[in-house]
Amino acid sequence: MRTLRRGDTGSDVRTLQTALTRAGYDPGAINGVFGAQTERAVMQFQRVLGLPQDGIVGPRTWAFLMPFVNEPDPDVLRRGSRGPMVVRLQNGLNSAGFNVGTVDGLFGTRTQAAVRAFQRSVGLPETGVVDLNTWLAIAPYLDSRSILLRRGDRGMLVRIAQTALARAGFNPGTVDGIFGPNTQAAVRAFQQAQGLTVDGIIGPRTWTALMASLGGGGQPGTIRYTVQAGDTLWSIAQRFNTTVDEIVTLNNITNPNLIFPGQVLLIPANNPWGPETMM
Repeated sequence: MRTLRRGDTGSDVRTLQTALTRAGYDPGAINGVFGAQTERAVMQFQRVLGLPQDGIVGPRTWAFLMPFVNEPDPDVLRRGSRGPMVVRLQNGLNSAGFNVGTVDGLFGTRTQAAVRAFQRSVGLPETGVVDLNTWLAIAPYLDSRSILLRRGDRGMLVRIAQTALARAGFNPGTVDGIFGPNTQAAVRAFQQAQGLTVDGIIGPRTWTALMASLGGGGQPGTIRYTVQAGDTLWSIAQRFNTTVDEIVTLNNITNPNLIFPGQVLLIPANNPWGPETMM
């Protein structure tokens, strides 16, 4: 690709704008015109990557942009990505015990290091790229309180839910990230089997139950959590919508006041919320 700067036009600029959009930046219309908004998006991208913020797309900037050119799924995250899915990822990594630093929605070097460490811990290739397999591994650690999926929705969260449904024995059709009638029917069947409100909507309760089916803990119906500095059993119970007694029983803890950073706890995949739509 040729070096691009403000004022340039053509197919290479269109490729640039497409890559920026997939990475979570707003270059304006994908029209092949390198204007002020595209320049701002380039500079924002460069800042996340620690590159000189000159707004010029030379070989180094292109090197980081090309993976976004080649990967059409914006929910496959890598260094340079930004946006709400990066926030979900960062919160999930922190909950799993892999510190990303500030949860800012920017996929920088610290988030990349946390992803690599997490991948290593679960036996995945240490690519630093959050593809479907990595999303499936981190999914049980995502904050269920912000999950609300229904017919018509699309994206990685739908793909995760579809995979969990299939593994639980409820056929959602093709695992394509599209919440269509087959997925809705599978959700309803799953909810009925779990004694949940049968509304075909994946909210916190249904998501938590699906994650128990997906796995991610040391035993069915659990997730793993690595204790962080400042944690108490009460704060952990609040975070995961369970009780101190349940955590104590599951982990055979003799002194609830004595936990330490780095300790791995099994957390029951409970959720006390009411119907999914009452968030």
